[in-house]
Amino acid sequence: MSQPPANSGHIGFGEPAQARRVLVIDDEQRMADGIQSLLSAAGFAADTAYSGREGLRRLSDEDYQVVITDLHMEDLDGFEVIRTTGVRRNIAFIVITGHASTESAIRALRHQCFDYIIKPFDFEVLRNSVERAFEKIEAVRFRDDMISMITHDIKIPLSSIIGYSSLVFDKTTNEINPRAREFVQTINSNGVKILSLVDNFLTSCKIESGRLSIFPREVNINYLMEDLMCVFQVDIERNQLHLNTNMTPDLPMVMGDENLLFRALSNVLSNAVKFTPRDGTVNLRTAVAESAQTPLERTCVLIEVSNTGPGIAPEDLPRIFEKYHRSRAHRGIEGSGIGSYVLRYVVEAHGGRVLAESVPNELTTFRVFLPIGESSAQ
Repeated sequence: MSQPPANSGHIGFGEPAQARRVLVIDDEQRMADGIQSLLSAAGFAADTAYSGREGLRRLSDEDYQVVITDLHMEDLDGFEVIRTTGVRRNIAFIVITGHASTESAIRALRHQCFDYIIKPFDFEVLRNSVERAFEKIEAVRFRDDMISMITHDIKIPLSSIIGYSSLVFDKTTNEINPRAREFVQTINSNGVKILSLVDNFLTSCKIESGRLSIFPREVNINYLMEDLMCVFQVDIERNQLHLNTNMTPDLPMVMGDENLLFRALSNVLSNAVKFTPRDGTVNLRTAVAESAQTPLERTCVLIEVSNTGPGIAPEDLPRIFEKYHRSRAHRGIEGSGIGSYVLRYVVEAHGGRVLAESVPNELTTFRVFLPIGESSAQ
């Protein structure tokens, strides 16, 4: 087997690297040790088992995402290992065998094995198979997480829409309820929340798959933020929040994708409104930040949103832009944990930067820096 190239495994944006664990089961010790050594050099956390029963014991005691197993072993064949383990775990099995046959290949398909590799083989073939197995596992995990979170996060506003829509008409008189205007505003507000959740999930999916496209044009940030304030006006009024705005007139244009920036920046304002207690304050400011005042060392448009409230704990602050991360202090408040992840990715995809700071129980501030467009810079 030839030596492997450097590990090229993909790690999702904003996620900490996780050990990719592989178990090699083969009663030919030299073969098992050789595969284990090469996989370790390629960046995988690989272990060995020198019999089928030892492999089952290791699988019972530890978690592995990928298992490479020989088919013909003296104590227990590979299919028995797969049959015993595969029904309990989401594991990708790669079969290796020096006794290839049509029958065993069909059995591998029936056991839903990820791959079937015939000995002798080049290590690059096996490494590529392991890489693809991990990609599939991550895709399945991501899909399951998305389904679970969509189901949970949409249920609350959807229930509210159903409940309030049933109150618009008085069922006994069939006349419009005197509070219908209030109910319709609440329905609209919850509809916006559902749309925002769906937009975030779809954007996150595109980020993960590398298919997020940007269609740049000149964007007026003041107009965009005014549109966003209209979206959240009902929630601001309902919670009796104080909204202070300081928008610099004649702000330079930003070159960017207006729809993506709208989605990303809506997460900043949404969080500020969501986490501000009743009668609290939300501040919105736009300004020109000269190069010496920005982390990008170039002139930018600054969007600054701050709010009073519980804030973000110091231990949570470094992780707020990680996908799915939610502060322990916010666990009781609805949210998917991907809004800030989408915000950071979209802003950085536009050549910008987003910073956050928080004083618990006082003030939380998000600052978004976006480079000004070429025409504005002239």
